[in-house]
Amino acid sequence: MPVRVIEAVESSQLTATLKCEDAVSPVVWSPDGKTLASVCSGLKVSLWDVAKRKERALLESDLGRICSVAFAPDGKTLAVGHYNNDAKTGPSGGISLWDVANGQGKDVIQATFQTGVSRLAFSPDGKTLAAVERSKVEFKEGMYTRIALRNVADGKIKWAMDDDYGIGLTFSPDGKTVIASTMLYEGNKWLGSKVRRWDAATGKELSSLSNLASKNPCNALAFAPDGRTLAGADCEGNITLWDPASANVRATIKQENKRRITSLAFAPDGKTLAAAIADPPGRDHEPGLVVLFDAASGERRLTLTGHTNAVLSVAFSPDGKLLASGSSDRTVRLWDMTAEAASVR
Repeated sequence: MPVRVIEAVESSQLTATLKCEDAVSPVVWSPDGKTLASVCSGLKVSLWDVAKRKERALLESDLGRICSVAFAPDGKTLAVGHYNNDAKTGPSGGISLWDVANGQGKDVIQATFQTGVSRLAFSPDGKTLAAVERSKVEFKEGMYTRIALRNVADGKIKWAMDDDYGIGLTFSPDGKTVIASTMLYEGNKWLGSKVRRWDAATGKELSSLSNLASKNPCNALAFAPDGRTLAGADCEGNITLWDPASANVRATIKQENKRRITSLAFAPDGKTLAAAIADPPGRDHEPGLVVLFDAASGERRLTLTGHTNAVLSVAFSPDGKLLASGSSDRTVRLWDMTAEAASVR
């Protein structure tokens, strides 16, 4: 049977293609913009020298599959969240910390009980790690899931809050609030979803954010740099923009073809919102897209093409000049976001 070769016209903004061994997600920039971290097939992390367009280190751990990565604000440490789920023994994993300069492991943060970490995020001051932790030890029926804040220095818990099923996690830019997108279950019955918020200092739960566009959970969350807008996207292509101060929906962006959105990222100036677009409903292995929206109006400004499979992650460089995207097509692509290049539609 002949192999289907998918072709996609490469947008003029494409400036580099970095080849990997398997699907890539997520991609994350270091604070100085010199290093890009990408996760390959959930098994290892590549650290790329952006200027040279070359892999300079490969991080591998025996803690298990990699579900999330985050650079510390000072850029010296990379945190990696590991999560395995064995049918008999339940979840396992933890958080490994790596020296970004030399690519060597520094430390491991693990809970006192058997735990897998599916999402993590550094606080803006770098002193705290928020994590979605899952365990079967403390819950005889079903999965025990919680949002936990841990001190980076000693791994000890500052506070932890029972959670339904967290699939998105972030800090507000001022570090005062922790936000998670959750799925609501009663036994094995799915009831819906909501975006929950907690006071980062005390763990007190704040008012949740409503999602009128869909009952589906937001599998991607992103804050505007000024903290005045939170964006969330779901598997049916809906993007919701909230005003965190009032907890009200500011705007909803809908895609007519309902293609799944896997990742969101605001440009450093807050004016542009990038969305990673995966497969349309019922159709696999379609060329993925990166769509840029005007963050204020929600208008679709630019569509970047070139990926030959689902786009799984997007991230702007700290200076906003490059946009990185990771895909199921086994590549990381870098796009020129300077005013002149991005103006070509």
